[in-house]
Amino acid sequence: MFPTRGRLPPTSHVFGKFIRYGCGYSTMTTNADNQSSSDVVGILFMNDRLDGCRAIQTFFGSIRYQHATVSIDNGDLATALQDLMQMLGAGKQSLPIAAAIPTENCYFATRPITTGGSTASPRVLLRESLRSNSARLDQMAIDVIHWQPDRRNVAGICAAPNETVDRIRTAVAATKHSLQRVEPAAACLIGVAPTYEGRERRNSLTTRVLLGNTSLLAVMSRGAKPIHWQRLPLPAGDEGTGIVSAIRALETAATACGLDRTPDNVVIHGRSQLRSLMDSQWLESSLPGNFRWIDEPTLEGQDVAKSLAMRLLEGNDEGFDLVRQHRDPLKLRRVVPYREIVAYVVAACVLAFVQWTRLDGIEGQRMSLVATAPPIIGDGSNPKPEQENLSARAGAVSQFLDKRVMWSGVLADVTSKLPEGMQLTNISASAPMARSIRGKSKDTPAKMTLRAKCALSEDGSMPTSLNNLAENFAGIESVADHFETVELSDLHRTRDSETGVAGAEFSVIFTAKTRKGR
Repeated sequence: MFPTRGRLPPTSHVFGKFIRYGCGYSTMTTNADNQSSSDVVGILFMNDRLDGCRAIQTFFGSIRYQHATVSIDNGDLATALQDLMQMLGAGKQSLPIAAAIPTENCYFATRPITTGGSTASPRVLLRESLRSNSARLDQMAIDVIHWQPDRRNVAGICAAPNETVDRIRTAVAATKHSLQRVEPAAACLIGVAPTYEGRERRNSLTTRVLLGNTSLLAVMSRGAKPIHWQRLPLPAGDEGTGIVSAIRALETAATACGLDRTPDNVVIHGRSQLRSLMDSQWLESSLPGNFRWIDEPTLEGQDVAKSLAMRLLEGNDEGFDLVRQHRDPLKLRRVVPYREIVAYVVAACVLAFVQWTRLDGIEGQRMSLVATAPPIIGDGSNPKPEQENLSARAGAVSQFLDKRVMWSGVLADVTSKLPEGMQLTNISASAPMARSIRGKSKDTPAKMTLRAKCALSEDGSMPTSLNNLAENFAGIESVADHFETVELSDLHRTRDSETGVAGAEFSVIFTAKTRKGR
């Protein structure tokens, strides 16, 4: 059985009791080959029960969680573990397991170190932290993390009895599953707590209070690493006083942990319904103005198991691990995401096959077009003369279209402007032509000639309407667009052979513009 505890004593006293529960050193190793798996299990090993959570990451990145709880009967941990894995649907698979020990069964301290202190062994650091020479450190599983939460370098020291750790390792070894890590429950909760906040505060120096039903865990951390924690009772009906007292107790320990300042941020996790039951003005005046209260994680066993699975699924190996010294030598497949690489290679091969198939179809279409092309391309003859001929014809057509005159529109406008008493007798027109005279090219502009006649005035003189006839025609918009000059020509007197009435005949000549762009 795990060591049982009633009311929580100070941390150093707890550690003193742990030493009496120790056992001998074991050479059994821990298999860590499945650390990058997408199907993992987190288990909290309590004294009387096991809380488990299975996390499965789908192909699309979403994560499915499955929870289960099993009681430990008569201290048979191996049987309870097998039953738990069966309830999680992992009886036929070999899955990686992350385990947690109750926070009260572990010793944790952070102490500042000098430059030379970073080379000290974990046992030396633990003995200095305990300030005791009688502690039997050979019966303890110890893990140390060197890091810098503020200006000074510190060593985070975590320890638990070998008996507790070996029981977990033995129970997991009896199954076909692999034990990846063992850490305090508080450490895994702190490791996932920043993920429930905004990215801008995930690496800040923060005081966190995780609430349970009857107790709380007060933690001072930076990012996902703890600096100092205390587990304290949570008085029912006076939870606000318990929370504020725990935060102030942490602030007094900041200097001893190597910090030059107290955290600026305060975050309370779990039991958010208590906020409406507390004196909000007193709580805001007792805590920093930017404190936050979020729902997860809590101290419940299911939340601890879920946090273990989340950290293992992310491949996060930065926290405490009490079986670190028992791991197999590091293998390449532990650090290389071979499954993702294989998936990317398969996707690239499929894409390359699709592209090759499409290119093969395009090549077949090209060969078909070449086979059905005119002989001028297929027999290897020179296509340049044919190209020049086509270019010349296209140029002639283009030149004709540029210089053409819209006769119908011009005739409609001209006939509508004829003075009263005049009538057309003949209409003739000529298209623009290019002629070669003595080796020189000369363009003949388009012309339109209107033949007309009219009666003379009563006194026998020419009608006055003939005086400005050419100018009136030239003022028509369509005539001005197409023709450069309009002139009256061949004006003479005539007499009708049938009626004997004297009249006049004349011609109006419209000459197109010699240079025109349409």
